[in-house]
Amino acid sequence: MKNLAFVFFLGFLIITLNSCDDQVEPKTDFSQVYTLNCIIRTDSSFQVATITRSYNVDGYDPYTNTDDPFIKGAKVRIYYNNNVYNLKDTSIARSADSRYKAPINFYYTKNLFPQHSLPIRIEAELPNGKVLSSSGEIISPNTLYLYSSSPSIPSLNPTSRINFNWGELGLIYRTKGVYYAPELAILYTHEKDGVKTNYQKKVAMYYIPGSPDKQPVYPQIQTNILSAGFEIDAITRAMEEISSGDPNKKNYRIEKAFFRLLAMDAGLATFYSAQKIFLDEFSVRLNQPEITNITGGLGVFGTYTIKNIELEIQPAFIESFGYRY
Repeated sequence: MKNLAFVFFLGFLIITLNSCDDQVEPKTDFSQVYTLNCIIRTDSSFQVATITRSYNVDGYDPYTNTDDPFIKGAKVRIYYNNNVYNLKDTSIARSADSRYKAPINFYYTKNLFPQHSLPIRIEAELPNGKVLSSSGEIISPNTLYLYSSSPSIPSLNPTSRINFNWGELGLIYRTKGVYYAPELAILYTHEKDGVKTNYQKKVAMYYIPGSPDKQPVYPQIQTNILSAGFEIDAITRAMEEISSGDPNKKNYRIEKAFFRLLAMDAGLATFYSAQKIFLDEFSVRLNQPEITNITGGLGVFGTYTIKNIELEIQPAFIESFGYRY
């Protein structure tokens, strides 16, 4: 399921990067443009790429097009650690309500499991001879470390915040910096009419004192940061907001807290930052500025590594809100 979800995400990238911007003139002279999208994961040997072409329509509505813009027959290669990986093409079924009737096509390999902090490159030669290419850098999960100042919430030692720290072991040469996107969330279950639904509540680092409604401040994607701290008051407020307006507190079961660190290269960071999205809950805006790091066309080529820490939420703390544990 994870692999299929990732294929659908690359489909979202196609929509995003082929969409028009907010210029006054909604349609200009048509020119053929090709888009290559590929995001390399270090937690899997299954890697996916898509190649599409721009298309013209009568009028101004791009959704009137029903011909799949995917380009078949391309030679797609990934170069990593002195090896060449040739991607094959395949397809999966679309949902019945899709405007495209053909299956979802993509290129893939099941043999690339990148574990070393080394450069990586992709090249796609299209049937017409056009070449699309890009380069990135792998962030090894083996050299990336992460730890917490406390194994539980609240902290076992009296403190006003919980800190998370990370970094890379050893001396690693990079042409560009590593970008980090930290996130703390509370996982919980809500039961209504006998149906249990899982949710997660994102936690702010702190709230701005004196601002209207105490505006929350969440972690942002940055390079050269090695820590993130979350105030206990912000965690407390997140716990309260889980059941805001609902007097039936016993319908909520708090499972645990979950800190995730997403480390990515510059290619993916630019797209991620513009979209303000997370890799497990992709959402796409159709009016974002054009973002690309593909030579010869448009698209996104990038890499990412994820590190996680689970924190126990102490039963007494959970019960103080009227929740179950």
